[in-house]
This record gives sequence, C-alpha cells and structure tokens, in this order.
Amino acid sequence: MRWRRFVLGIGLALISLEAAAQSPLPSIGLLLQDPNRPTRAIILQSLAERGYVNGKTARIEERYAEGRLDRLPELARELVALRVDVIVAFAASATVAARQATATIPIVMAHAGDPIGYGLIESLAHPGGNVTGTTSYSPEIAGKGVEILHELVSAGTRLAMLVVPSNAGTPLAVREVKGASATIGLDLTVVGVERTEDIAAAFSTIENARADMLFVFVEPLLWANRVHIMEFAAQKRLPTLYQNGDIVRDGGLIGYSPLFSAHYPRVADYVDKILKGAKPAELPVEQSTKFELVINLKTAKAAGIIIPTPLLVRADEVIE
Repeated sequence: MRWRRFVLGIGLALISLEAAAQSPLPSIGLLLQDPNRPTRAIILQSLAERGYVNGKTARIEERYAEGRLDRLPELARELVALRVDVIVAFAASATVAARQATATIPIVMAHAGDPIGYGLIESLAHPGGNVTGTTSYSPEIAGKGVEILHELVSAGTRLAMLVVPSNAGTPLAVREVKGASATIGLDLTVVGVERTEDIAAAFSTIENARADMLFVFVEPLLWANRVHIMEFAAQKRLPTLYQNGDIVRDGGLIGYSPLFSAHYPRVADYVDKILKGAKPAELPVEQSTKFELVINLKTAKAAGIIIPTPLLVRADEVIE
C-alpha cells in the first residue's frame, strides 16, 4: 500500500511539473517611443526585480515608434493581436493608441499627461476602465518655469511658448504661463505646432516676436523634434527652458519638470499587481511627487549665457 501511494505521489508530481511547464508565461507588451532612452532599461530592470525576466519567467514584446508617432496605433494593434496580458504605454500618445486598440487588455501608462483630459480614466482615485498607472501632469509647474526663465534673463521682457495645441494638457499649461507672465510683466507669444512640418514656421514666428526667452512645453511631437529645437535655440543664443530634464541632458540649456525616471519602477509595481489579479479600474493613478531642475553649463557657455549663482545652487543636476 505504501509503495502504491509512493508511486501515485510521484505520478501526481510529474503531472504537476508537466502542467507547469506547459502553462504560458505571463506576457507583457511595451509600447514606447524610443528604444534608446533610459526608459526601456529602467522598466525592464524593474520588471526583472519583481520576477519578470524576458524568456525565463515572462514573455516581453517590445514595440517602438522611433520618432514616428503616427505608427503608434499600428504598433498597439500588433500587441493586441499577440494577446499580451498587459500593455505598458509610455506617455499619453502611446496610451491613447493602446486604449483605442483594446478596451479589455489592462494598460499601464507611464507618466501620461492629463489622462482625464484624454478620456483615458474617469478619475485618479477610480480609473474605472482598463487603464491605470502614473501621470506626470502638473500644469502648475509651468508657472514656476516662467519664474526660472525670468531669473535667468532678468532684463528680458518677451517670452515665447512653444506648444502643441491639441495636447490635452496644453490649455492649462498655457493658462499657468500666462498668469506667471502677467505677474512678472512679460509679453507672451504662444506658438503652436501640430506637425513636424509646422516647426520651421514656428521658429520664424518666435524670431519675429523678438523673444528674449523660450519655454518649450514638451510632449511627444516636440520631444521627437528636440534636436531641431535645440539647434534653433543654440543658433539664436536664445535662453530656453524645457519642461523635460532629459532634453537638457541631450544638450538643452535648462529644464524644470517632474522627475520622470521615478515613474518607471512604479510601472512595474502596477504590472505585478495586475498579473496577480488586480483590476486596473480599482488601482488609483499616481501623480508626480518629485521634480528636478537641470542646468547644462556646457550649453550655457557655448551660447554665452551666464547662469546666476542662486539658480546653480538650487539645481538638482548641473552638467559641466
């Protein structure tokens, strides 16, 4: 009898092992804009730290727009066709594309701007659908950016703001910049672009406005064209603040923005919870709690721009 029980136990164990081997690995889709940004490495590392290693304990499918935002809907549909268990979408544009592609597969957004304005969620506390994650939407810091620019160019009186009007977060950011400009006494010119082809004309408008300083409200289209914007600012020796610190690390002058890298590990936490059974509709969306001031002294010196000492002292990162 003991021998029969032993044999039966071995048989059940083998069956369990075979079933485990045949069970599919959890699948995670990444929908990002650029494979070369630190975003990918941090997200993959964070997933690995939570037990999701590609090819071993998880299947990770990656899709990148590589600067062509018009490809995002097609790439999102590819991930849906692969029947991934969850999609990680970087920024609002990718999240919107993923949401248009599926209303059932859970979507974790990474620092998407104004998810309520885009109709991605019902509220931060109760997302209500298949989308959750983090948002970096903080329009109030735009006003602080104007103050930093004015501190940098204290004698300046004319400010230009480069935006994408169709971005859901633009109206509130413009309102904040207008308010701060009025308080300081700056003449503000808001310049909008919707396509890459619009940017050359936008540069002409900024020149014609004789702007003393430029504020760039960064979103995917302007991020994809950041090199052109930085080249324009350098050629015109135009003090420019970007609402994205990573652009300053690429050669921009000064940046004040949420600390985007703080969002990526949190994305892995959301993925882990969802794969363990949590519903996106019931996972509150997290907002930015950390911000950074980044200054590139190399760019400043090349343009002949002197950074005030108090500003340097307050900077979280100074690139020399």
